[in-house]
Formats: sequence, C-alpha cells, structure tokens
Amino acid sequence: MVEVPFGHGNSLRRAVISAEENETEFKDLKRIAKVLISQPVYLPDQIELAKEMKRRYFCSIGQALKTISPPTVFTIGKKSARACSLTDRDIAEDMLCDNLLTSLQQQRVVEMLLQVETASVQEITQACQVTPSVLKTLERKGVLKFFTKNIDREFKQPEIWPEAEVEHLNQDQEKAVQGILDLATMNETTDVDFQQSKKISKLKEALLFGVTGSGKTEVYLRVAEQMLEYGKTVIILVPEISLTPLMISRFTKKFGEKIAVLHSRLTATQRFEQWQSILSQDKQIVVGARSAIFAPLKNIGLIIIDEEQESSYRSESTPRYNAHEIARIRAIQQNALLLLGSATPAVETFFRTQIGKSVRFELPHRAKPASLPKVHLCQMKNEFARDDFDGVFSRQLIQNLRVTFADGGQAMLFLNRRGLTSTLQCKICGFVVKCDNCEVPMTRHLNRHYKHKERLICHYCGKIIPVITTCPLCGSAKMESSGLGTQRVEQAFAKLFPEYKALRMDFDTTIGTDAHQKILSQFGRKEADCLIGTQMIAKGHDFPNVRTVGILSVDSMLNTGNFKSEERAFQLITQAAGRSGRSDIQGDVFIQGYNLINHVIKSASAQDYIEFYNSEMEFRMRAKFIPFGNIGLALFQGLNELIVNSEADFMYEYLNNIIQSNRDFFSNTMIYSPAPAPIPRLRKKYRYRLIVKSDNILKIAQLFTLESRRKMVKGVNRSLDINPEHML
Repeated sequence: MVEVPFGHGNSLRRAVISAEENETEFKDLKRIAKVLISQPVYLPDQIELAKEMKRRYFCSIGQALKTISPPTVFTIGKKSARACSLTDRDIAEDMLCDNLLTSLQQQRVVEMLLQVETASVQEITQACQVTPSVLKTLERKGVLKFFTKNIDREFKQPEIWPEAEVEHLNQDQEKAVQGILDLATMNETTDVDFQQSKKISKLKEALLFGVTGSGKTEVYLRVAEQMLEYGKTVIILVPEISLTPLMISRFTKKFGEKIAVLHSRLTATQRFEQWQSILSQDKQIVVGARSAIFAPLKNIGLIIIDEEQESSYRSESTPRYNAHEIARIRAIQQNALLLLGSATPAVETFFRTQIGKSVRFELPHRAKPASLPKVHLCQMKNEFARDDFDGVFSRQLIQNLRVTFADGGQAMLFLNRRGLTSTLQCKICGFVVKCDNCEVPMTRHLNRHYKHKERLICHYCGKIIPVITTCPLCGSAKMESSGLGTQRVEQAFAKLFPEYKALRMDFDTTIGTDAHQKILSQFGRKEADCLIGTQMIAKGHDFPNVRTVGILSVDSMLNTGNFKSEERAFQLITQAAGRSGRSDIQGDVFIQGYNLINHVIKSASAQDYIEFYNSEMEFRMRAKFIPFGNIGLALFQGLNELIVNSEADFMYEYLNNIIQSNRDFFSNTMIYSPAPAPIPRLRKKYRYRLIVKSDNILKIAQLFTLESRRKMVKGVNRSLDINPEHML
C-alpha cells in the first residue's frame, strides 16, 4: 500500500500495487510519494475478487478493495483514539427524563455513556449505530466532550456457555457429515454416489436442511474439525455475532486459539491485530458476520453460511454485495465446499438443489428426544367478548404461561414491532401523525427513564416529538393509538404476572457494546422467566428450559408491500416457533392473529417447508420473480424533488433507447417508468425508484453498467441493485 500524487493538484491518495511491469505506454510518470505498508495486504485471489466485484456490483476496484480489507485494518501502531464522555451525568439524566433530546440517535449515545462512562468514537458509532455528526451535535449542546484515550489492544474472548458436550451424533447427522465430507474432497474425476452429482459444476455447494433443533451446529463442528485435519482452513458466517452467542461459544470451546472472531464491536487496533493474525495464517478458522467472507485465509477448504436465509448477508451500501455470491466465487477460487444451513432456506437456495447446482442433506428430526412443539392458533377476534381482554394476550396463552412458570419453565414472546403502539391517529378525521423528515407514521414509545412520559419516535430517522392530544387538522381531542409493540407487551405481562420477571430485547434495550450478550446470558442463566423481543430473539438461540413461545400479532408480518413478505413471514414464524421444547419436554407455540387462514401461517404451524415452498414457487413463476426472472432496482435520492425525478426520468429514457435499439439482445427485458418509492421521503430526502425486469440477470447487469458510468447531477445519489432484499 502506497501514497501517490493524484490529478492536477497532486493530492496524495492511497493506492494498492497489484502488479509490476518493466514497460509502459505512458511517457510522463509520477513518483510514488510514500510506501505505507511494504508487506502484502491482499492475497492474489482477493485482487481477482475485487475485479469480479467491480463487474457485478457497479463499483470501482478501489471501493471493492476497501470492502475486502476495511481501512481500519491498516492503522499500524496507533495507540490512541478520540473518545467521549458526558460533561455532567445529572444533566444528561434530566435530559433523558424530560425528553429534551430531539433524536433517538442522541438518546442512545447518552444512554451508552451513562452505562460505560467513556468510550471511543468508533465504539459509540458502531454500538449505537450512529454517525460522528450525532456526537458533534451533542458536543455543541454541551452534553458530551471529546478527549484522547489509549486504545485497548487486548482481544476479549467470547463467553463460553456452560453446555454438555455431544458425544455421539444421531444417524441423520452422521449421514450428513459423511456426505458433506465426500463432496468436499470430490474432484472432477471422482464418481460420488449423489443423485444430482453429474450436474454439479466446478462449484461444490451443499445445503444442510434441518428442522429447528436438529443439530446443524454439531454437523458444522465435525466437518470443520475434519477440514483442519486435512490441512485446510474454514470460514463460518453467522447473521449477527451479538445474536448468536451459542454458536460462537461452541466453536471457541472446540477450537480455542485456532479461531479468529471478526465483528463490528472490535476496536480499530483489535481488528488490525485479528486481521494480521489471519493474514499471517496463525488462525485456521474465522467466524464472523457478513464481512468475514473476505478474511485473508489461504487454502480454504470449507465456507459455512449459517441461517443462510437471513437478509443481513446482503450489503445495503455500495458495493451492494451478497455474501452468498462472494462465497461462491471464493469457493471456486480455492476448490472449497460452500455449505449453507437453514431450517427455512431461501426459496432460490432450495431451488438450486432441485436443478442440480447444489446437493441437499436433510436432518428431518430434532437432535434431542422431544418432538417438534405443539402449535395452537389463537383467533384474536374471539377475545373481544372477554371483560379482562387487554388487547395483547389470548386466554389460551395466559393459561399456558401460568402452567409453564409454575413448573419452573421459561417463555419467549415474539412480536416484530418495537415501541408501545404503532400509530397515533385522529378518530374523527383520520389524520395520522407522521415524521416530517420521512413521511412515515411515528411510533408511540414509553420513556425508559421516566415511565409516565411518552413520546413519538420515527423508526427511520430517529426523530423524537411529544405525544399530541389534539388533532392539528380538525381540532378533535380524539387522538387514539393503535397497533402493538414490545413495550406494550412488556406492560401487559407485568400486570398479568407481577411475580415473574421479564426481559425485553429490541433495538431500544440493546445499547452498548455487549447489551445483546448480557440479556441473552441473563435469560440463559434463568435469571428471568420470560424474554420479550423482536426478530432478535426469533432464531439461532437454544434455551432448553423454554417451554412456551408466543407469536403475537402475526398479521403484521404479512402484506408489507415486498414480494418476499410471505417468505420472510414463514421463516420468522417457523424460526420463532422452533425456540420452544428444545430439551426432552415437548413445547407449546401460540400464534395470535386476526387472519389465521393464510397459507403461510398454516405451513409454518406445521413446520412444513415443502408445502410453503411449492406454493411460493407457483407465485414466483407467475410473477416472473427470482429464480424465474430478475429485478433491477435503481433508487434516486436528494433534497430537491424535481431534480431527483428528472434524473430518474433521464435514466428511463437513456436505458429505454438502448433496449429499443437492441431488441434482439434485450428480448424479455422491460423497463418501467420511474415513480416515487413506497417510502417517498426519508431523512428529508425525496426518493424515486425505477425497476427493470428481465429473464436474464446479465441483461440487467449490462444496462446498469452503462448507467453506472453516467455522471450524476450534483445533489442526487443513485444506487443500483439486482434482485434486492428490500424494495422500499
């Protein structure tokens, strides 16, 4: 890595030397200003990967290389960093109690500093999911101050959970392990007895498809162990490090010093030292979230993507890469096996096993003696006749919770919406309080620091305003809340079960570097009877004492305006239900809603993936969605609506002319007129989107490559994505 003089002004820029030549066509050459790092910072296959990312994700090679090795891993010898602390704890607490902070981002920073007293800027921005500008705003308000502190160089080892070791695998697990190892060691000339082996390309890919609690992690451990014996290295991806402590614990316990854990909570120095230990091949296994797929390991034999259906494996910023695609490229580069694991795989992943691009191994039974939980459907419209109905719990669920707690069991209550209620609306004229930055309804929340005060929060930009009692349109005093949130569930639980303790886990309670870990550890140690939360608690956790799971307001998961909404609902319901009865006692699952005849709920209740898959594939085929067609999404954003709209219109005309001029090549390709996005305004920026549909992904890629070279008008941001996870 070097610094070079760039452009007419010769401003110094970082550059990567990827090759050397003795001759050049250029006459005027500039000298390299400085060698920053003399040893290699990228492996040869990573340089090739960057070139492929440029082609696929409409980014520059520089952007791709920054994604592969984030700049923080090159900060050699840096021993200090900017940090923050509160100027006055009492004043900060008063501001929280009196709702004097104007955004949720500011509130989260103050809450974190009340807990930890001091933290580096990097730690705060990562833990609170805020930008440095939020900290500068708080400094201007006199709430916090900046100073320089020493960086912690010591890597904190993940917590090891107390758990009995599995001595023997069951028959299904043994069969899966052996089959996966046979596939991993197979070369082009080996004749392996797989049903679809002849159709498999150079890529070796497998799906481990097992019901919740079937012991997929134990299969990962055995296969990884064997790979190390073969002299190979292993990458394991998990959706989110902080939400999968048990998985990290099991791998750390088994492989000890051989393992490196990469996650967003590491300091710059810790990240640098972890990265260097991987680059020098001191570590043989890397576990991490999405970006760990770029780890500079050599001789990779196995790449595992656990809970492969998760949308968090796709980047939402440029380059908008998909970890699955990067994993396939690296697997081909290194002749490694890609192993995807899930109880509810993405339909396109399952489809690959049907057309011979992947081999499927199944774990149809739970690893422990108990069978799958018994599912109860609770029709909530039948509850209105009850005098004691609180709008939250059905009678069936209340009765079961009482029995569960009396027997010493635990419960989990899942609701995919945080806050107290979802909307504040006038019952006379219908006016809904919306965020003036985003044009979306604001959510009612309790103030965590002063329980009797409430406020409205925008879940998109974080703006906080007081709850209004008078309609600004018609002057009516009939402003009423509707919808259900996790805070409301917590309130109702405390009222019904005052003698039992509940923990709440959502975006509002997980502030700080290890808040997720603390809550999950507390619940795992049985220091609470119930865990209430959003999708954070729905998957990946293994709490043997949980006997009851309640899935509340199931209707809110459906009809979200995205073609993948039913698939996501099925996955969430199935995964949440799978948290129950993971020991030797069969558990119970209660699904509450007002429309329970939906085929998604029926399939998820029976944990019948195949029935759901067949139904979903019929819909995808009719609509020409992936895997039968492809969608390209161009999103334009800016502060001036006319300019944003104009840029979207220009792209439409530009690409439409290309399609019309090349009808033979662009057959079965449609471009739709630009229109405001479903969320038309976000963080004060207007948003317009343009959609391209085609039978061939390469056709969309070619159109978007041409568009990516077009210079944008100042003040407009454009993002291009193919088959995106979100369409809003």
